[in-house]
Amino acid sequence: MRHSQRELFRFKNKKIEGIFTFIILILLSFLITCITLMFSTATWDLSMPLFRSYFKSPLLLLMNFIPVFLLMIVLYLAFNRLWLSFFISSLLFVIMSFVNKSKLTFRDDPFSFIDIKLIRESLEMAERYKIRLSLNMIILVISLVVITILLKILFNYKIDSNKIRLSLLAVLIIASIAIYKPYFNTEVYNEIGDKSLINIWSQTQQFQSKGFVYPFIYSIKDAQDTKLEGYDEKKAVEELNNMSYYDIPEDRKVNVIAIMLEAYNDFSKFDTVDLGIDVYKNFHDIQKESIHGNLVTNIFAGDTIQTERSFITGYHNHPKYFKETNSFVWYFKEQGYHTEAMHPIYGWFYNRRNINPYLGFDSFDFYENKYKDIREEFFEDYDFFDFILEGYKDARENNTPYFNFSVTYQNHGPYSDEKYSENQFLLKKSHYDDKLYNIVNNYLAGIKKTDEALKKLVDNLRNVEEPTVVVVFGDHNPWLGKDAACYEMMDIDLDLSTEDGFENYFETPYIIWGNEAAKQALNRDFAGVGEDISPNFLMSELFQYLGWEGNEYMQYLMNVREHFDVVNKVNFKENGKYTSVLSRENQQLYEDFLNVEYYQSHSFKKR
Repeated sequence: MRHSQRELFRFKNKKIEGIFTFIILILLSFLITCITLMFSTATWDLSMPLFRSYFKSPLLLLMNFIPVFLLMIVLYLAFNRLWLSFFISSLLFVIMSFVNKSKLTFRDDPFSFIDIKLIRESLEMAERYKIRLSLNMIILVISLVVITILLKILFNYKIDSNKIRLSLLAVLIIASIAIYKPYFNTEVYNEIGDKSLINIWSQTQQFQSKGFVYPFIYSIKDAQDTKLEGYDEKKAVEELNNMSYYDIPEDRKVNVIAIMLEAYNDFSKFDTVDLGIDVYKNFHDIQKESIHGNLVTNIFAGDTIQTERSFITGYHNHPKYFKETNSFVWYFKEQGYHTEAMHPIYGWFYNRRNINPYLGFDSFDFYENKYKDIREEFFEDYDFFDFILEGYKDARENNTPYFNFSVTYQNHGPYSDEKYSENQFLLKKSHYDDKLYNIVNNYLAGIKKTDEALKKLVDNLRNVEEPTVVVVFGDHNPWLGKDAACYEMMDIDLDLSTEDGFENYFETPYIIWGNEAAKQALNRDFAGVGEDISPNFLMSELFQYLGWEGNEYMQYLMNVREHFDVVNKVNFKENGKYTSVLSRENQQLYEDFLNVEYYQSHSFKKR
């Protein structure tokens, strides 16, 4: 009887100890979660609104807490020791959180899953910075060590049955896989986090608004680079091996300044649009002394980066750009050019500040690292182009050929529907809606400023002794009201089922202009009509006209262009005509092109 009572008492004690241990696991997991939240931003300030916002969202807390808690239990069941479970979990999450804080401090870029995949590149990056433990970090580490020691001394509860422990472990691992499905739900991810405290266009700030553990897990989704179906690396290598790498002859090296104009299109070309003021006068004057044509972009009113990176890489489909990636910028760099990128607003837009070096740029000037120190407002084109001329001048003084790629911000939508000017840049017609008219008129007011900026740039380069070529193009058509209401008001056809509608929807202009020195050095007159092409063929259009053969991929693109030179989600342009379906021969060539493009974009080789 007494033996049974002792057994019952022991059973009750074990049960109480088990429940108590489970509660301790919850509390310890919450402690680790709070630590990760403290390191979710670059600064350690518990009074920050963003830090406090984490605790106002139960779902955000839960999404950050669950992974920590599951790991704690898994480790506990695996080792049957509470202190070891806490030690490993805290060590892992504290290190990850510290790395996150360091990356945010030095690069304004959070620690994401891709950094684990690219461990070599990450270590190389870390060597460039002096990373030191702060006093708060040292105190935190000491505190965690003390907690670990106390757990080892005071909490020795173990599960006696290995069979039960391992069974629970297996069940928990299976359950964890099922639980993680919501972590990759885009709708849930976009919903979580206080958006009033961040700039919603910044991916870095979006990441920080959700804590650390949850967005880190979600970043696994972004790190997945879909492999091309049927990819044949051997065939791609053979295709490129049929080409040769050519240097630019010294006597044909010219400076190249490429400018992508934000939301730029020439609305004077539409028969239904009447301008009250010629906002394209200078552009048309420059166009007459340039090779000029149209880009058939793959975007409308946004996603600028598609046109941008297509131009500098020659890719229609793009990799993740998480590491050094082949581009034509690298080719310029190999040829002794100083390669420089400029953008007058935030460097975190499309993560340019981190990706541009991967594409071969020696430097990248943006708002945070340069322009904000000069003035608080974003630079409009007229003043921004002065910085391009400044970089050009510096390269000339160093006797270095210069490649500049700049992206403007002026004319970025949306445009106000309020009346800002008495000038009728767009001639007002009786049936025009006032608010819609104001949107277009305000947009064209900015285009006129860009027109004046282009004239100043070209006039500064016209008579310099160094041969210089300027490439200017628009990234996409502007956003002009909800559901393209302003286009409809101006009777511009955007019906993608018609050729006119297709062109109106996707086309933007490009020009290739050369100064007098370039005309003499290259024996080119820089006049005439160029092909209507996709952005990924624009650099090849430039090289071909300048008489440069380029690297193996450039030659491959030139060969492809002889068969089709527009690759769009709606139509191709095959032998000068638009078609939604390529001929059998060109369809095979297109598939080969995708195969070579995938290899080129995923197999970086530094010469």
